Amino acid sequence: MSIFDFDDGEALGSVLSVDTATVVVRVDDVERLRQLQVNRLAMLRSSRPGQHLIGVIQKITRSAAEPKAHTRADVGEEDEESLPEVSLARIALIGTLIDRVGQERDVFRRTLETVPEIEARCFAIEGERLTRFMRVISSISGDGHKLLLGHYTLDDRAEAYLNGNKFFQRHAIIVGSTGSGKSWATARILEQVAALPNANAVVFDIHGEYGPLAGAGFRHYRVAGPADLDQPRANDDGVLFLPYWLLGYEALVSMFVDRTDQNAPNQAMVMARAIMDAKKAYLISMGQHALLANFTIDSPVPFSIEDVIRTLTSLNTEVVEGARAGATKQGDFHGKLSRMIQRLESRRSDRRLAFLFGAGDTSFEMGWLERLVAALLASARGQADNGGGIKVIDFSEVPSDVLPVMVSLVAKLALSVQQWALPAVRHPVALFCDEAHLYLPDRSGGSAADEVSVGIFERIAKEGRKYGVGLVVISQRPSEVNRTVLSQCNNLLAMRLTNGEDQSVIRRLLPDSLGGYGDLLPVLDTGEALVVGDASLLPSRIRLEKPTHKPNSGTVDFWDRWASTEVPESLAPAVSSWQRQTFRTS
Repeated sequence: MSIFDFDDGEALGSVLSVDTATVVVRVDDVERLRQLQVNRLAMLRSSRPGQHLIGVIQKITRSAAEPKAHTRADVGEEDEESLPEVSLARIALIGTLIDRVGQERDVFRRTLETVPEIEARCFAIEGERLTRFMRVISSISGDGHKLLLGHYTLDDRAEAYLNGNKFFQRHAIIVGSTGSGKSWATARILEQVAALPNANAVVFDIHGEYGPLAGAGFRHYRVAGPADLDQPRANDDGVLFLPYWLLGYEALVSMFVDRTDQNAPNQAMVMARAIMDAKKAYLISMGQHALLANFTIDSPVPFSIEDVIRTLTSLNTEVVEGARAGATKQGDFHGKLSRMIQRLESRRSDRRLAFLFGAGDTSFEMGWLERLVAALLASARGQADNGGGIKVIDFSEVPSDVLPVMVSLVAKLALSVQQWALPAVRHPVALFCDEAHLYLPDRSGGSAADEVSVGIFERIAKEGRKYGVGLVVISQRPSEVNRTVLSQCNNLLAMRLTNGEDQSVIRRLLPDSLGGYGDLLPVLDTGEALVVGDASLLPSRIRLEKPTHKPNSGTVDFWDRWASTEVPESLAPAVSSWQRQTFRTS
């Protein structure tokens, strides 16, 4: 017996008009009209036996019926007041519930093979039927590891699940204004991913918010800061070095060439040649003759920055023979590389860039890259301790001007490894991009670092699914996030948004038939989310469960703290940390 075996006496009314995926229903019972609410669910009988059409109530109206056109002039004011009232409900169709598919009963599909006939009966889904229908929606994952977000706002007894495969296959967006619960939602998802026996994800933690996430499923790294420059350590102790030779050509140019310089094209060309020579010298010194024939400037091969600077300095001061015997003249690049050399020297001596230049001699070992990849991209079962599938990378000490390059470097590392892995052994990895607007900006004419980062993430958004790389874009300002990346994300988890521009961006991501859901964005409660996309069979308003370990993103209680009599002791340590450019005391 189907969960939708209604009696005709339970009907709200009957279909008055049909327009593609929108239906207008005439509601006959005033008492039932009063119980209806916008965004609630309704069922309409289909013309096919064993099928029921599911819709969302978008609008409810009650007005006096218009008289027929040929008698309109004959209607007086008294007659007009006595005209019968018509109650209408506009419903957007979103899917079909089928009584039986093979051995399965009550299967929901997000497709409309038919539309209801005129005068077809319409019923409200409420009470026990609502609970049972939500359970049908919840059973979208056939395995025992379901992605549980919380409970449906429509019925707090019904648990709200997402399809974990589609959530990461089709990429996802998590957005919300400050204080809406965005970080909690992310932590909630991460904790469930971490509980899987072979989880694999990388979290770009820009402000150190996710440090409190603990347990066997988490592994924390911190990008090296100034305090680590004099004592380089291995990545396996939690300090992460990302040496300059890992950067691709475009990233190297953005770091070391000032594109406003009139000699920038020549500088980039000469630098590329010098780097190729330095990489070749390294491969020869290491006896890696098999790599000499095929390596490129983008190949992750170590090279000496000192050798590059020496080569550039030589070209910058080069004097060659002139046309006349015994005469000399300046070389082709004489004096044209000075600004680039100064920029290279400045970058190399900048203690803030310890992660680039402070890795020490160990990073020049041939096996170093393999160890780095294992630390960042190995799944839980691939780790030595069979745990730590979620790698949280703290970028809080990385300078903002190079942050896009460094975040995109790790993302490119993940994509490259997945791309070059054999499909039979390729293990998927998800990239959680916290504060994505900082390194995925949606504006033209940005910095060279922004362009490098955007290019890499756009490629992951477009092609990552083929290689098992999923994106989860997290931001409080979706209007500032790259539109190409957003357009490739087919799952939306939207918390409260109060900015009009941000709301407009999210509304454009919603299907036309669900445009009314966008009106909920500014009125969602803290910890409440609108979920739409391939991972959710039904667009839903969900109240999220709190994570076990809360991230460091809680809002400070200004008034309560000001009202306390305790003496704050944070100023002196803050000044000390500021001077040392590190939060650590040792």
